[in-house]
Amino acid sequence: MRFVVLAAMALVAGCQRIEQEETAGNLTPGCAARAVHEWSAGEAQLSLEANTLGPDCVRAVAMLVVRDSSGAPLYADTHIVEHVMTLASARDQAAMQTALGEWVTPATMMTSTSALPDWPANADAPQSGEFPFYPEAGYDREAYLALRTNNLPLLCYVQGMESMACIAFDGDGVAKIGVQTFPG
Repeated sequence: MRFVVLAAMALVAGCQRIEQEETAGNLTPGCAARAVHEWSAGEAQLSLEANTLGPDCVRAVAMLVVRDSSGAPLYADTHIVEHVMTLASARDQAAMQTALGEWVTPATMMTSTSALPDWPANADAPQSGEFPFYPEAGYDREAYLALRTNNLPLLCYVQGMESMACIAFDGDGVAKIGVQTFPG
């Protein structure tokens, strides 16, 4: 008898939890979505792939993967969906599918490292007016200016509510080179 009472209590508690989750925003269970787009990185054709996974789209995680023509991963970045402006408003799989398609479609604002803002002598960082660019750790002025001179293929994608991560392809691999901010 005790087992039956405990089982009934667990069933009621489970049903209440499910009911609370369903009424707390009418969330659709699951958020497995995927989008793929090609990135013409100089002579190379790379693939941008975005996937989400989560109990629902509000609590999902998104992963961006850059792959070479053989399908080998060259770069990967993972984000909590609610922290990425492009993805945060997607509430179901259909909306997430659309948002992921937008996320992996390369922006045309800066497509080459030569378009990065200048880093003047004696300045602490690159100068880009009201939208600062922050190089990744390890990029001093000399390394940063070499990136600009080398004119490498560049891809910037939204990685937060007011910023884009910028990655460059050097013919062998992809590396994150910095973050460009923008008003949200």
